[in-house]
Amino acid sequence: MGVHISGVVAAIAAVPGVAAWVLRQTLPLPVSVVLWHVAGSGFLVAAAATERLAGHTTELLGKRADGMIDPTRFALLWPYHVGLRAKLALQRRLSSEPSFSQITEHYFIGAWPSEQKLVPMVHPAVLDVTCELPLQVQPPAYLNLAVWDTHAPTPQQIEAGVQWALAQRAAGRPVLVHCAHGHGRSATVLAAILIAEGLAKGANEAEALMKAERPRVRLNRRQKAALHGWLALRQEGAKQE
Repeated sequence: MGVHISGVVAAIAAVPGVAAWVLRQTLPLPVSVVLWHVAGSGFLVAAAATERLAGHTTELLGKRADGMIDPTRFALLWPYHVGLRAKLALQRRLSSEPSFSQITEHYFIGAWPSEQKLVPMVHPAVLDVTCELPLQVQPPAYLNLAVWDTHAPTPQQIEAGVQWALAQRAAGRPVLVHCAHGHGRSATVLAAILIAEGLAKGANEAEALMKAERPRVRLNRRQKAALHGWLALRQEGAKQE
């Protein structure tokens, strides 16, 4: 199944919580409040991102359909937002992986573009498969499919992404599909797009096509199940036509 965001966030959140409890007699009150807030925010996010709740809590972090983060939600959950962006910035500095990879002539996959220089120079439409990261660039067209990290879009979300991408291509625009790292959530949606375009014959071929250009692409159990669910949905729709 691989790493699950819920467990990772809970483990990190436990550190300030334990520190606040152990040092409760000696820490100044403002410091204790901050530590408890950091821990509480982390545990809230960890609970929301569990297998049971993840499909119903993607709005927790305040991401709107236009890609912006609601300021009130950011203020309430700033420890998670700030910590995540700092982590991604550090990983970008240390990683040898490019921000994006070109999979076909018109399709790209990538990590969260925190600035304009991190998107292809062809100025693509952007399909964003995150619920936690804000839109920081100015694409000609934008669609957000809100999904927690390590989780998968629903077959219906995948189909919405496919139809949107096909419409962008019909309008002559290239398409960048991204999540936090460009490995799982975005790869799930782009795999479906490649299949729908006839550029891949199935899930395995689509994943192999992406891995050839971006070797760290890897769909986890949940994402593979969602992709196969989407394929079943399309097959059922074709039978009814």
